[in-house]
Amino acid sequence: MQPMELKARGPGGAARAVANPEHPTSSTLGAAFNVFCTVVGTGMLQQAYGAAETGWVGVAIMLVMGAASCYTAIILIRCFGLIEEILAGQDASDPKVRALAPAVTYGDIGEAAFGRAGQVTVQVLMHTSLVLVGVVYNLLGGLNLVNIFGSRAEWLTPEVGIAIMAGAVWFHVFLKSMGEVAAVSAINTVVTVTLAVTIVVESLLHPPAEPPRTTWVSLDPMKLGSGFAAFILAFDVHAVLPTIYGAMRTKEHYEPMVRGTYVAVLAVTLPMLVVGYAVYGEAVQSPVYNTPALARSSLLKVMVGLITAHLLGAYAIVLNPTERALEATLGIDNLRLPLLWRMCLRTMFVLFTYGVAVVFQNSFPPLLDLVSALTAAPTMFLCPCMFYITLSAKAGRPLSHAQLAGNAMIMGVSLVGAVFGIVGAIQSMIATW
Repeated sequence: MQPMELKARGPGGAARAVANPEHPTSSTLGAAFNVFCTVVGTGMLQQAYGAAETGWVGVAIMLVMGAASCYTAIILIRCFGLIEEILAGQDASDPKVRALAPAVTYGDIGEAAFGRAGQVTVQVLMHTSLVLVGVVYNLLGGLNLVNIFGSRAEWLTPEVGIAIMAGAVWFHVFLKSMGEVAAVSAINTVVTVTLAVTIVVESLLHPPAEPPRTTWVSLDPMKLGSGFAAFILAFDVHAVLPTIYGAMRTKEHYEPMVRGTYVAVLAVTLPMLVVGYAVYGEAVQSPVYNTPALARSSLLKVMVGLITAHLLGAYAIVLNPTERALEATLGIDNLRLPLLWRMCLRTMFVLFTYGVAVVFQNSFPPLLDLVSALTAAPTMFLCPCMFYITLSAKAGRPLSHAQLAGNAMIMGVSLVGAVFGIVGAIQSMIATW
């Protein structure tokens, strides 16, 4: 699918130029690394905990969620083609047409489907999700530093660890586009796979003293909601997909790339869920390496170090779309000394993630659940399905009854799971404070 020839002159034109650069810089493999690195890491460490909340039914939930997430990742990008079909027969001089063409951002899809309200809703959800994930990365990285070095340095408090992590991720200010970030993602992919293998092997070598307690299914709706939120993190990439797609040089490779990457994600995360829950049962913690029995592992600090290294690269990926959108809105690329202005703006993002991370330093698991249920569920499931249904109808190609039923089921289940996940996360935070 090639972008339309019409130039973006609407209020979102600058942001569209960022999302769909004139000279895309990312290869298909680089795009796959960006997708894989975004979803595999922190989310991978939550999967066994998710099973502890839901029971063994969590395996089926995760597989179904993976299939549904892959489907919505595909239809989200197909919306761009539908928008082109809708605009193809319209007057190119119409300001509304010029404002939508070419459509290249998640917000553009929302605007084409539901007008200005759709655009604003998507942008708020998307950027809130990405920034809060950045907060989670900053927080987990800081706590990991305390875990690794705290026994040797009494001065290394959680606040100091989070500050050191913020200083480390600050260097992402020099990575302008997703094409540049892809090189970091390639390294991160190797780190993540190594981490997954290490945790699975060490879990098998360090079982608990008492037999694990497991169940087939939990009947507590709050626990099911918490598990739903944990599983979402294994596939939460949709907010950055339009940016990744826009940076691809060969856009027709997008769908095969996404399918293959999702298979790779399941190949890494599913063993973490099965082994973690089978070995530790309800005692498994979030993240998994905090499980007491794993503390005996001589490779514990290696595991923690690997995920911390992963977070350094993943932080750059999740914040890139939000930072680039704000830079485009402010016209930073057209100012004198754009690099200096970009450094200043992105430093503000780092300071923000640091500040919020310090506030929630004692509430890591519920914070993660809240982020995924509140913002990731809508951007992963609700919005792609609603937009695809609406735009297909506008393009004169309405979905079949079976397709409508499938999309409605995805939206309904995700909405119920998100509500229980939000309530459960808030209750856990209140209990922690």
